[in-house]
Order: sequence, then C-alpha cells, then structure tokens
Amino acid sequence: MSSFPSNQPKNTIEFKEGVPISKLFDDVYFSKEGGWEESLYVFFNGNEVGTKIKDGTQSIYRIGELGFGSGLNLFVTLDNWKSLENPKSITFVSLEGYPLNAETLPTLNKSYPDKTLWYEELITSYEIAKDTWEKDKNKNLWTYIWDHKTNKSQFTLNVYFGDIQICLPSFPTINSWYLDGFSPSKNPDMWSPEILSILRDKSISGTSFATFSSAGFLRRNLIELGFVVEKKKGYGRKREMVSGFLE
Repeated sequence: MSSFPSNQPKNTIEFKEGVPISKLFDDVYFSKEGGWEESLYVFFNGNEVGTKIKDGTQSIYRIGELGFGSGLNLFVTLDNWKSLENPKSITFVSLEGYPLNAETLPTLNKSYPDKTLWYEELITSYEIAKDTWEKDKNKNLWTYIWDHKTNKSQFTLNVYFGDIQICLPSFPTINSWYLDGFSPSKNPDMWSPEILSILRDKSISGTSFATFSSAGFLRRNLIELGFVVEKKKGYGRKREMVSGFLE
C-alpha cells in the first residue's frame, strides 16, 4: 500500500490481532472486520466497475491501484468478476514499494476464511517475482492471469515493485483508479501533486476514481487536474469518501 525510494527507512511489519501493520507508516494493511465490505463499497462499487465490465464498450477494462498491500482490493474485484456470467476481460495494474513477505500473505486468508484468496501457486508466483526484483531492480513486474469459467475473458494482474515515481509511468491507460495508499497524513508522497499529475496523464475522458480519503488538499488537486470530484457517504464509521471522473 506504499511506495518510497529505496533510500527510505525499511518498512517493518508487526501483527495486531492477526492483522499486519506497517510500523513505518503506522497503518494497517487491511481491516480484520469489514475490510472486504469496505473495499467493495469504496473501490469496486465506488467506480461502478460491475456495471462497466458487463455493459461497457471496452474489450479490456483496466483498473489502476495505488498500492497493492495484501492484495485485498485485487481479491474483491476478482471475486466479483468471477461471479458474473459474461464479463469483459480486466487488467488490474498495481504497484508496491514494500512488498510483504510471502509468509505474511496468508494472514489475509485467516481474516476471510470463506473466500478464495492466497493459494500456493499464487504465493509461489509472487515470491519468485519479488525475489527477482530484489536481485535486479529493473525486473520489477509480477504478472498472473486467471481465466473466466464461462467465457474466454481473462483477469490479468500486473504489479510493479518499487518507487511510485518509477512504477506509475509504466502503467497503461486506466479506466478506473483505486486510490488506496496509506493515509495521506502518514504517506504524503503517494498523494502529492506530482503523483496525481502522472495519474492524470494515464487517464482518459471518463476515467473514474474512488478513494477512502476526503482530504481537502486531495480534492482540490484532483479538481485542478480536470477531475469532477464528489464527496459521498463513507463506509461504516467513516463519514465521507470521494469519487469522481475525468471530464
């Protein structure tokens, strides 16, 4: 869920009630209670992805995420894509400056035991890509593909490891953004005007976005870049969230 240059302090992880917490950013990777529902509410439904991959004109729908973390948003989106009878193909593009160790990933499974999340083949693929990147920073892309059971559509995952200023320019044109970095007050570099400007360059007219944050500076910066920004009711105890689209 974060991305900083390699000369920044190491992101160490501790666990609280089975949930990994970044000591560097003092924030959780996912909520043990309500995290799945919040991701569905804020990002998948906040971008109206379900409707767009059923009725949209794109043959491949591209979702961009900042950042990957434990993979919760990926699995929420994948689960809903699998539930549709005839969805469009999805390319889910994310980035992560501090990839979790492979042994940490199954903690997400324990919090959501009724869901199909991290399994052996997927973890192995992740681990190989992470190890490759740690040996050669130029080889920073992890790719994994799922096939839909009722049609020929595919769900393609692309995760870039490394600093957001290096990774984000590698993104393709995006149809919907999941802005899910650690809190802006704790991870300001991910929400900077420079990063939002790159995000704008990777968007087209109609590209949507959604985020749990309703910070004033974030709304203002997005508006200045040409996005229509709307505050909405947040999930659970959070009063507000923000979503919108590029005009």
